[in-house]
Amino acid sequence: MKRKGFGEAFYKNAGYVVVVLISLVYVASSLINISKSGRSLYEILGTGVLSLIVGIMINGVFRSIGIRRGDEDERTVATNLLHAQIVDEITPFIDRLDAFCESENQRARREIRTRILASQGMKYSDYFDADGCALPVHINGKLRKNVYRKALRVKIKPLVSSNLTSDGVKANDPFDFGTSKKEYTSHRNASDALIKLIMAVIFGYFGVSLANEINIASIIWNALQIILYVAGGVIQMYYSYMWVVDDYRQGIIKKIDYLQKFKKFATVS
Repeated sequence: MKRKGFGEAFYKNAGYVVVVLISLVYVASSLINISKSGRSLYEILGTGVLSLIVGIMINGVFRSIGIRRGDEDERTVATNLLHAQIVDEITPFIDRLDAFCESENQRARREIRTRILASQGMKYSDYFDADGCALPVHINGKLRKNVYRKALRVKIKPLVSSNLTSDGVKANDPFDFGTSKKEYTSHRNASDALIKLIMAVIFGYFGVSLANEINIASIIWNALQIILYVAGGVIQMYYSYMWVVDDYRQGIIKKIDYLQKFKKFATVS
């Protein structure tokens, strides 16, 4: 209980932690003079690469902590349990899930096309048959032709059985269940690498010195880098936590809704 209470308190105050860390950086900067390091290109690259590696590792650790804490959140746990339960309940009818998915795909395309055509007072049944195939029609007017072409080109991410029963919302794409944890981590790592590369070059190019040339200057400079990395890591941890309990969990809830709809479909028909 104490561990859970500490975690909740930390996430509630994560913003304050970041503010304190950044404030420490600003205060500590008054102790040093910032100037060009005078290093060679190879020295800059060596220092920069080391700084890059340290920054990426720190962010990666904090992001993993955030995702794990999100998984442990009672809301996420309850949602995952509900999803596992509904998957067990529809197992006896699993052979009919593919047909249900195809039916939902047709329905979704029809609804989107109906909205597009309705913007110009055009009726869906005049342009598409019951299976969603285009009818041979002649359309007058450039605007109406453009609207028809837009409806004809409608594409959605198809709903398939594996998406509903396995791990990992767009307004016009009802079967997009959001980003998986693996995709989320990969995307964040790529963006982090670019940011850290820029910071690494900056910290590699510039060095510091005290007025009396005491070596502690380099220690302070490296400490400032670590503090900034930790502050960024705390932010990443909070974002990862919120992504799991909000965005990722909403994708699971969406799957549950479709599986419950399938359960009714399978038991009635």
